[in-house]
Amino acid sequence: MQDDLFRAYVEAASDIVYTLDLNGNFTFVNAYGLKLVGVTEADILGRSYLDIVAPDYRAPTLAAFANLLQTDELRDYEFVVLTRQGQRVFIEVNGRVLYQDGKPVGALGIGRDITERKRFEAQLKMFSKALDSAHDSAVITDLQGRLIYANLATQRIFGYAFDPEGRDRLDVFFPHPDQAQWILEHAIGEGWSGQVVCQRQSGETFSALVSVSPVSEEDGTLTATSIIFRDITQLEQIKAELASKNLELERANRLKSEFLANMSHELRTPMTSILGFSSLLGQQVYGELNERQQLYINQIHQSGEHLLALINEVLDLSKIEAGQMDLHLAPIAISALCQDALTMVGSQAAAKELVIHQTVQAGLPPLIADEVRVRQMLLNLLSNAIKFSHLGGAVGLEARREGDRVLLSVWDEGVGIPPEQQSQLFQPFQQLDSSLARHYEGTGLGLALTQRLARLHGGDVNLTSGAGPGARFTITLPLDCRAIAATTPVSTPHLKAADLHEGGGLPPLPGQSSGQVLLVEDHPVNAMLLEHMLNYWGYETVHVNTGQAALDWLATHRPLLVLMDVHMPGMDGLEVTRHIRENPQWKDIPVVATTALARTSDRDRCFAAGMQDYLSKPINSAELISVLAKYTWGGEG
Repeated sequence: MQDDLFRAYVEAASDIVYTLDLNGNFTFVNAYGLKLVGVTEADILGRSYLDIVAPDYRAPTLAAFANLLQTDELRDYEFVVLTRQGQRVFIEVNGRVLYQDGKPVGALGIGRDITERKRFEAQLKMFSKALDSAHDSAVITDLQGRLIYANLATQRIFGYAFDPEGRDRLDVFFPHPDQAQWILEHAIGEGWSGQVVCQRQSGETFSALVSVSPVSEEDGTLTATSIIFRDITQLEQIKAELASKNLELERANRLKSEFLANMSHELRTPMTSILGFSSLLGQQVYGELNERQQLYINQIHQSGEHLLALINEVLDLSKIEAGQMDLHLAPIAISALCQDALTMVGSQAAAKELVIHQTVQAGLPPLIADEVRVRQMLLNLLSNAIKFSHLGGAVGLEARREGDRVLLSVWDEGVGIPPEQQSQLFQPFQQLDSSLARHYEGTGLGLALTQRLARLHGGDVNLTSGAGPGARFTITLPLDCRAIAATTPVSTPHLKAADLHEGGGLPPLPGQSSGQVLLVEDHPVNAMLLEHMLNYWGYETVHVNTGQAALDWLATHRPLLVLMDVHMPGMDGLEVTRHIRENPQWKDIPVVATTALARTSDRDRCFAAGMQDYLSKPINSAELISVLAKYTWGGEG
């Protein structure tokens, strides 16, 4: 009866119960064990237990069975069983030797499936290794702040060796104990993260990003806190270095802007005299010239214009690189633009007896871009095409649309560009022939400036040229550049030179003008030029060379117009203008800037100071007469 009860208990058990003879062969396996291994009694009884043990566990299991027979007992021995399907099942066994009539007859084993526990232990071990290999400190404390766990990074960051007995407290990580209490309080609820000051064992403080969160039981009971510390000392150093570099960059950018302003003033100011006086002499305003003198004057003027173009190229390129180039976008008729550009290079092409071809796709929509800059790009490419063409050759300009972009191509039949040299073309100051004895003149800025202007519009320039003669440059621009280019449109009130005088010289005035113009200019030669031009048109000029002298003269006089140089020593033109605007007796006198500072920001500063208009040096006679017409004719102003 007792045997039947015992057998019923064994069969109902949720553990493996089995018996072995002294040779290790199965003499009994309960139902749970048979099901776990996936066999029947017929499959397993009489067979060695080693048949179901995983190969890597057979040797230690054989030794454990031998030790059981010697000691009568086996406790918590772990090994792996292979099921019929090949699955590995971890078993923890306790065993005893069976006796009959005082003699050992076999062994009894009771095993428990610990596969899930082993999997959990492996995951926990992997998790622990991951935490120990982490760069950040990971800490777990109880609700009173005693440390339960700390990874290896904690020792590296703080310099503390974690005490597994839980005698360490969270407040050792902070310079003030109340910080630890504050952190623990914020672990309740949704947790907290932010930047705090921590302390190493050496007493050194450092900045850390801290993230604290609650650790709860399955029923939601809060039992511990999880805290992550990230040492951001290096990050703070990098931020400080970046801030320092940003200051240096801002300073460099400011110095570059100042350099551009000074270079613009220093280079363009003497050009006013060169171009202005040569223009006066060339028009024989103050006496006739003989043929040779006229030739010399024309050469001086042409050379001055060429030098001004080179100066403008350098300044334009510098302004683009400094982020100070503004585009003035407006609809452009592409066909008219192409014809205009070809007309402007017509004399150059004629001098080399070149045939010019023009192909413009019919029905092109207006191009919304900066007309001056697009024309500048076309002129650069056309001038290069003519310069590098052979006598009697051909050049061409093509315009067509591809989707939402327009393609402007300039081609020639000239010297061509070898592939190995093409990468240099768009670099500033680079030319194919850069020797001192090169055949073609130029600074090498035209293509670099063209590419940067195209990219400023959201487009680009590319080259097609093989090893043979000829080259094709194509400017690709969006049909509408407003969505790409950041612009500050500025309207120009001046009349065009062509509207005033086709010859480009001193246009006549309708009748004799009268009245005084105050000329505030510290450069004596430029002042002389403006005086002569104004006198020619019948104006009486009063010249002063300092801002204070201008204010003193205005105290007893009232001119029709003030031409104000901006760049003057001491009190500059902007400050003088502000004084004029503050005086009720002078505030309605028109003040027009005359300056070599040609940036949009310079123009804005002039307007902000109270000036009504702006003339950029070298001053074009047509622009000057347009200002006179606007502010002095008919008593306007």
